[in-house]
This record gives sequence, C-alpha cells and structure tokens, in this order.
Amino acid sequence: MSENDLYGLDIDERAAQLAGLENQIANAGTGERVKLNKQLKKLQDQADELHDYEEKIHHLADQFISIDFDDGVKHNYEIFKDVLAKIR
Repeated sequence: MSENDLYGLDIDERAAQLAGLENQIANAGTGERVKLNKQLKKLQDQADELHDYEEKIHHLADQFISIDFDDGVKHNYEIFKDVLAKIR
C-alpha cells in the first residue's frame, strides 16, 4: 500500500497502518528509520487532516441542511464552503 492510499482507509485501518509503521521504525536501521519517519509524519498529517474533515462533514450532516439547486452553485457553495474546494 502506498502512502497516498491512507485517504481510502477507514479510521481503524489507518490506525493499524500507523501502528505497523511505528513497529517497522523500531526495528529499522538508521537510514531506513529516517525514511520511515518521514513516511510516518506524512501519514499522521493525512490522518489529522481526515479527522478534521470528518468532523466538519459530521457537523454539516447533523444540521440536515436542505439545498435548492435552483439557488445556483455560488449560493449553495457558501453553505458548504468549509468542506468544498474553492471555486475558480
């Protein structure tokens, strides 16, 4: 599994992957440990980003927001701007 695959995993799978990587680091030589630590940092940053995103999505879902497609993209974008990419 590549380091970018973390985005497709559920929370338990992400935690298991991070724990496995930490075990690899503990048993690695110096050069390999540096490489694995960089990978671990990247995966931890991705996990933090996903956690923050999941919280935002959950908050919006709890509000049961109704949208009207006739209002247009810009209006509806404002409602969900915290979880959507910027409009260009």
